Amino acid sequence: MAKKEEIRQEILKKRLDISPVEWQNGTESITKEVTAHAWFREATDIYCYVDCRKEAGTKLIIEEAWRLGKTVWVPRTAGEEMDFYEIHSFTELSRGCFGVLEPEGTTAADGSDGLMIMPGVVFDEHRGRLGYGKGYYDRYLSKHPGLHTIAAAFDLQIVDEVPQEDEDVRPQLIITETRTI
Repeated sequence: MAKKEEIRQEILKKRLDISPVEWQNGTESITKEVTAHAWFREATDIYCYVDCRKEAGTKLIIEEAWRLGKTVWVPRTAGEEMDFYEIHSFTELSRGCFGVLEPEGTTAADGSDGLMIMPGVVFDEHRGRLGYGKGYYDRYLSKHPGLHTIAAAFDLQIVDEVPQEDEDVRPQLIITETRTI
């Protein structure tokens, strides 16, 4: 099995090579499936990453959550920790750690209930996940086990197997543009 960093770099390159049309079409398909899922429809709180570097897009998911009157929480990192802060508009985001758009809020979510839409670089058929290597989502989800988790990813991010450690948290579902794992 290839090493984590080799797999990560290979898939990041493939993801960056997606054409704008492929990205848009894939994002729209993923959004349709995520927002139709019972966990999304029933949740009052949506914890969602803000996409960057050609990750599966989340803007439409966030907009649908607002349209339905849901509370939207997005992540901000500080050192080794990550917390989620409520946003009511994309104007409440500014460039933060790693150049990612982060919320300016002051009150963190309690993380007790809701749906987490999580990013990742590589996933496998058993819902194994490789993120960017900092462990933010693994630590957060270990402390907040009451959240449902759906990873949003493109088909090209799914491989046969990724190396996993004991502390790695698998999403409950992975939704791509063509299927749900």
